[in-house]
Amino acid sequence: MLVHSKKVIFIIYASVIFTILFFSKLNGEENKIETENSEKKEVSDPWNLDKSQITVTGTRRKKLLKDSIVKTEVITRKDIESMGARTVADTLGNVPGIEVRPAEAGQRGESVRLQGLSAQNVLILIDGQRVTGRFNGSIDLTRFKVEDIERIEIVKGASSSLYGSDAIAGVINIIMREATEDYQADFRSLYGTGRKLFYGSGGEFRNSGSVGIREDFYSTQFTAGWHRGNGYDLTPDASPGSKNNRFQSQKDGYDPTPENMSDLNKLILLRTNTRYQPPLENTTSNKFQDLNVSNRSVFHLTDNTDLLLNGVYRYLDQEGVDSSEPRRVFDRRNQTHDFMGAVGLESAINEKTHLSLNTNYSRFEDRFTLDQRNSDELNKNEGLLNNVYEFRSRLDLSQIENHTFSLGAEALAENIRSPRIEADCLKNFPNFCPNTLFDLPPAEDSGSAARQRNAVFIQDEWKVSDKKNFSVIPGIRYENDSQFGNQTMPKLSARWDATKEYIFRASAGLGYRAPNFVELYYDFQNPGVGYRVTGNPDLKPEISRSYNLGGEWEPNKKFWFSWNLFYNNIDNLIGTRLQPNRDTAGLQIYQTTNFEKVETNGIETSLNYKLSNRFTASLGYTFTNSRNRLTNLPIESVVRNRINGSIRYYNENNKFGFSIFMIAFGKQPIYCELDGLHCKPEVGSVNSQIYAAISNPEELNQWRSNIPLPLQKYCTANNIGFCNDEPVYGHRMVNSFTNINLRVFKKIGNHLELFAGIDNLLEEYDLIYNPQRPRFFYFGVSGSFVASKQEESIAHSNN
Repeated sequence: MLVHSKKVIFIIYASVIFTILFFSKLNGEENKIETENSEKKEVSDPWNLDKSQITVTGTRRKKLLKDSIVKTEVITRKDIESMGARTVADTLGNVPGIEVRPAEAGQRGESVRLQGLSAQNVLILIDGQRVTGRFNGSIDLTRFKVEDIERIEIVKGASSSLYGSDAIAGVINIIMREATEDYQADFRSLYGTGRKLFYGSGGEFRNSGSVGIREDFYSTQFTAGWHRGNGYDLTPDASPGSKNNRFQSQKDGYDPTPENMSDLNKLILLRTNTRYQPPLENTTSNKFQDLNVSNRSVFHLTDNTDLLLNGVYRYLDQEGVDSSEPRRVFDRRNQTHDFMGAVGLESAINEKTHLSLNTNYSRFEDRFTLDQRNSDELNKNEGLLNNVYEFRSRLDLSQIENHTFSLGAEALAENIRSPRIEADCLKNFPNFCPNTLFDLPPAEDSGSAARQRNAVFIQDEWKVSDKKNFSVIPGIRYENDSQFGNQTMPKLSARWDATKEYIFRASAGLGYRAPNFVELYYDFQNPGVGYRVTGNPDLKPEISRSYNLGGEWEPNKKFWFSWNLFYNNIDNLIGTRLQPNRDTAGLQIYQTTNFEKVETNGIETSLNYKLSNRFTASLGYTFTNSRNRLTNLPIESVVRNRINGSIRYYNENNKFGFSIFMIAFGKQPIYCELDGLHCKPEVGSVNSQIYAAISNPEELNQWRSNIPLPLQKYCTANNIGFCNDEPVYGHRMVNSFTNINLRVFKKIGNHLELFAGIDNLLEEYDLIYNPQRPRFFYFGVSGSFVASKQEESIAHSNN
């Protein structure tokens, strides 16, 4: 949950406000006593967010949150703990305007949408460093564990003027932990599971620990975590067994009949010689084990100069089971090594000049194996390697009154090697591979690609009027891409403090995203399913225009309200389209192409209120309208209406607390094939049988085939059904659901905390549209220890 005031506040609307006011009246005496007590002593508030904390994402300069001109939303470490979050994915879904959903086809884990735009348009950073390892345009948010994280900063809207390519929808910057005390240590251990039907007999273990030291010359923080789980399964074959916690479909002694089938029905099947075809074994979520290790160190070289060292390593091993008709079953495994390292220098040359230098390296290596049971025909063993080298520099100048100029220069080099990228010998002259002459298998890592980017940017933080508290930030970036040439990206942000209570912010910017290597050179075949996905080297970059207008109202320290109107449109949006002709092997071809013009608009609101020193709560509403301007269809799976809220309680006297987080999703649009003006019923439904009996698609197709070819092409491009002999799509609205997460905790003394919780309390899921984790119970223990040099010296003197 995002908090912008010094104290967390209760969010409420319309009729609910009167309920809260009534509740406040009934508890007036209690509040009065608590207020009197709070004047006498400082009351510990575990939900408190200090607006004097430093943020960096909005302007790339350190700035107090309360003074930020660019709206920056912050998820603090205390927020993360109160949510019971285990990964970044668990935290972002509680932010208005951000939608976290299970990965779509070709992606992994969980992905994020920002203001209705997909994951490929959201730039993910760790301490300002680009994260590598996208699958189908998406970064898996479950890669990033909360034990490494101090806070998460979010800037919505096009931010390419500062960050370059990919920052079309906005930026999510994950800030790593840094030692803030002389001696500090903490640990956390958790176990969780759910119903045997979904989780089998296994569970999930998560263990992590951190140690930090701060001296006069340096500070350093080490964090490590180890996690293991059996995943979950929503498919009908979810019966416990030995392979991936499920029975193998072809294991000796495997009973193919449904687990709940009676002995009588089994006998009828046997007597009637009816062959029961069980569902193919498949798993929804992967069995996994992973390890993460990180360090952040700061060396104070002089009073004005710091040397910063960051390093993160993650290892992830995942196993799952896939299947395809006619009766193929595959055991799948992914092993990932992920490293990020950075060296930075921060120097205050004088009171009005600041220099920042940073160089970093990222390496993402993924090994993918696919083992077909009882056959080697479709086995795969592939390796992907992605390297990114980056250098960033920035000079901040405040010599002119009311102006702070930031001038930056950056360079980036990226390369990738993967068998799913077209082989180098096919891309380069003489355009053939020698192994084909001798009918030899292709090299395992035969395809590669590389690019370089160089950029300069300038922005000015200009306080236009002290009297009227009006500030603006004009900025512009010039970037040269070795593949796509030059691009200029401007942005203008403004803030007006109308009064001490009212703040208004606005921004307008141009976003830019160059096609990634997969979209350009991808060449993936899946003969088992009968399709092929290919890249397109003729793609054009995506260009967006983004506008945001919002305000904040904080009449007192208990109440805070914010709203934000947004509008985004994108030209040359990259997607995949089914090609009319099959390849020589008879496979259907899906190719990446620029064909969509997309726009999103809507409103994000948050209302917060602090009921007492013990109770805080929040409620937010997001409306997102999306449209493909060519087909006039909404963007698939973008939820139009979403409500998120929370209630949090903590009693300082008995050190007991709880939190409830709720997200209610409205229906989402899902594409379906049209026949005439109506969607065809879903396969397998009773309606589909009735539809097939009364419809006559042959006559309709015969009529369409007589339409002139130019008109057919126009109708195909614009998804018009009555004059199109290609598949035409409409949409149906499906699958509204509500997620509720509950967490309770009890502090033991000053160092230990026991906690327990339930995720997805209502057990909302859908195998097709929302394959999220079913109800999940967990419990654990955490501890934190802090000591100062003064305490240590006193202890020594006593001894």
